[in-house]
Amino acid sequence: MLTELSAGHWEARILVRDASGKRRDLKRVSPVKLDARGRKIPDRTGSRALDAVMAAATAIRVELGGELSDSTTVRQLWALYRNHLIEQDRAGSTLDRYDVAAELFNTAFGERRLLEVTTSSVETFLRQVGEAKGPSSMRTARNVLSGMFRYAVRKDALAVNPVRESQMAQNIEAKGRTGGASDLTVDQLRYILTSVRTSQVPCPRKLSRAERNRGTPVKAYTPPTVADYCENADLADMVTLLAGSGLRRSQLLGLLWSDINLEARTLTSLGKVVRVKGVGLVRVDKDEDPKNRRGTIALPDFAVEMLKRRKAVLAARKLASPPDPDAAVLDLVFPSAVWTLRDPQNVGHEWQRVRDALGLAEDVTPHSFRHAVATILDDAGLSARVTADVLGHADPAMTQRHYMARGRTHQAAAEALERAVTGDGD
Repeated sequence: MLTELSAGHWEARILVRDASGKRRDLKRVSPVKLDARGRKIPDRTGSRALDAVMAAATAIRVELGGELSDSTTVRQLWALYRNHLIEQDRAGSTLDRYDVAAELFNTAFGERRLLEVTTSSVETFLRQVGEAKGPSSMRTARNVLSGMFRYAVRKDALAVNPVRESQMAQNIEAKGRTGGASDLTVDQLRYILTSVRTSQVPCPRKLSRAERNRGTPVKAYTPPTVADYCENADLADMVTLLAGSGLRRSQLLGLLWSDINLEARTLTSLGKVVRVKGVGLVRVDKDEDPKNRRGTIALPDFAVEMLKRRKAVLAARKLASPPDPDAAVLDLVFPSAVWTLRDPQNVGHEWQRVRDALGLAEDVTPHSFRHAVATILDDAGLSARVTADVLGHADPAMTQRHYMARGRTHQAAAEALERAVTGDGD
């Protein structure tokens, strides 16, 4: 309750329960504020008195054992939630992506108290993000906000998560490629595996954004063939193992020869390559990593044969060009030209060059091979649990929702109906 005691001077009152459970009547008056000349600035609306009493109420609520209250600002909640994510050992790339979203909502309503954030205000913000930056940024912003307010509910600052019931705007125009990696058919997979080793199609380099914007003529040169480029960039073997294992790029580039048992024809993914801000590329090996769950998978013959050949080739290469004896060199399956870690992002750019040369769709990414493995195993009649084990998913339902291709024509279904209706085969 606000009461104007005199012109520009207010009293604010609020009832709040203290640690004993008793209701306390808190009162605060407008704090003095001076201008540059030392003159008092009137509190014309009572906002300073209200801020003072809310701050006092927040202090009492924090004493109750919570680090948050409904008077905490969105910006303060983000700072606490980000620290929580760090404690949970979330990946640096995830935090970077969340920081971008946080900058958007902190600019839009970062000083708003949690009790002032409504579902409709969240939907308005999400619509603005979608229209300005596309549906992908809108989804990320919603995910971050939902996690933040779920954290606030767990800390007893709020009773309800206002983001939970929010709906994202539909028919938002995409900004660039969206929708993630596409699925690959078996014919496409065979075409790619053959092309990276034999295709004589020219493989020109991709122009940078600056070159495209300038519109200047590209210096004439004879591009290599797809097969030559893949050999020089060491892509053919990588593509083969992506198709034979369903690993992520980061896992593939973190493989050590000790992770592979050629006699047992198995592979165990223990480490992955990530870029850490201020450090560079590192190989991370930790337990309970959702993007690198430990597990051993059986390898198909074509992948095993490739690995046997590759091991011999790398041994010969080490003799001809040995690594720096003073450097700590890992026994990587896919090292760089100087025996260091390879950057997953650079491998993605190299694949884009090959993809464009082969005329594949823009959404055919290295992750598409992971989708292809899931779909092939599904078509073979293997359970979602088996496929989840191969891909390293904790929840088979997620494997079904996001990795197994849908909307295809199933001839086996027609044959089953034919047998049931006509009795053929009885």
